[in-house]
Amino acid sequence: MLYDRFENRTVITGELVAVDPIHIGASGSESLNPSDLDDHVLKDSAGNPVIPGSSVKGVVRSRFEAVMQSIGASVCDIFDNSPDNCVSDRYNREIMDDDRLSDIEKAEILYDKSCTVCKLFGGKAIAGKLRFKDCTYIGEKCAYDRRDGVGIDRDTGAVSGHAKYDFEIVPKGTRFDFILIAENLDEQQGEYLKFIVELLKGNGLTEGDYLAFGGKTTRGLGRMRLENTKIERIDAASLKAQLSQRFSLEG
Repeated sequence: MLYDRFENRTVITGELVAVDPIHIGASGSESLNPSDLDDHVLKDSAGNPVIPGSSVKGVVRSRFEAVMQSIGASVCDIFDNSPDNCVSDRYNREIMDDDRLSDIEKAEILYDKSCTVCKLFGGKAIAGKLRFKDCTYIGEKCAYDRRDGVGIDRDTGAVSGHAKYDFEIVPKGTRFDFILIAENLDEQQGEYLKFIVELLKGNGLTEGDYLAFGGKTTRGLGRMRLENTKIERIDAASLKAQLSQRFSLEG
């Protein structure tokens, strides 16, 4: 199912809750103030923490890829550009440069050649069917905590000189809005979506196996779980009925 027509849409909403403190780092947050933190979390215009949808998507995709590999499903290697690996750059160019094919035919060929994961999350040649919105803070003003850290020399495994630093964290229990929109899923992909929701709830592989987001996850930060989940689905038939009723009433 491609995007030239509407087949179905599933919208999943809920709340992502911090099981541990979390640190979603903000790039370019250096300060000239010596009393300021060395590493801030990413914030919105109101000064509250935000988790980019791209970060959530990346973590979910990584875990989903691992699961698909374990059951023998087709999963590509983004660093492998061989002809047998999903849609290679060369294969993509060959299809896109073939003037005998219409745009729809090109899209269908590239979609069919793509692996299971790319068909859902997107790949080099096709758009993904899953859209993860930025997760925004629930509340008026977040009260941040701070942690101390030290730099480690990768060669010796020991503390690197005077590389002490402090970083900002979002406290345990903090809640964020969660929105996932899935477009034009086939029946099998619908089952995959259910499994992805269970992964976010912490029930994907074993109970309490929560996904970890952000940085410093090896230090016990970042685990989150999805709560208060609501799933709404509309397909082409129900959409047609709604629109017919609306237009007839307006007429």
